[in-house]
Amino acid sequence: MRKAYLFLSLSLDGRFEGAEHDISWHLVDDDLNKLAIEQLRQTDLYLWGRRIYQLMEGYWPKAESEPSTSEDNREIAHLLNITKKIVYSRTLASVNESGKWRNVTLAHAVDLEEIKRLKGLPGKDISVGGSNLALTLLEAGLIDEFRFIVNPIVIGAGTTVFSGIRDRVDLELLEARKFASGNVLLRYRPKKTV
Repeated sequence: MRKAYLFLSLSLDGRFEGAEHDISWHLVDDDLNKLAIEQLRQTDLYLWGRRIYQLMEGYWPKAESEPSTSEDNREIAHLLNITKKIVYSRTLASVNESGKWRNVTLAHAVDLEEIKRLKGLPGKDISVGGSNLALTLLEAGLIDEFRFIVNPIVIGAGTTVFSGIRDRVDLELLEARKFASGNVLLRYRPKKTV
């Protein structure tokens, strides 16, 4: 069975974006890029909410062929560009496929049974992006792992990762890894309840 995971950068005060969706404080370095490449190579499906889709679509399609793009970012761009993406949005009328940016499908509603079916298919991991989508999948028991990059910063304002969660979710720590930048990777999985 495929594993669905959420991968997010967080501030020390638990925010994945600042006021007005600011992510300029995300501390991205060579170590984080290597981790991203490792994860992207193990992923063959992205489930994204509208905002993360627009953020990704606004940068990565061009980055692969941009001469100033680093070698690591070119590989990240290539992996993001070619891999299947399902975008969940009630407001988008369409999604774009152009040039290297391919395999994008729009869904106007989250179909939990379809996501269960996708998880049951053979393949690599499924990456979940977007806080509202992640919350929906978490509450349905469809997130298998959380991968948080905790940045060494407190931003004070912005959106917390599980804003609006209704029920407690106990987690089991799988890995804690410190990077030279001060970032810390924390990997968790939900504990099984009896």
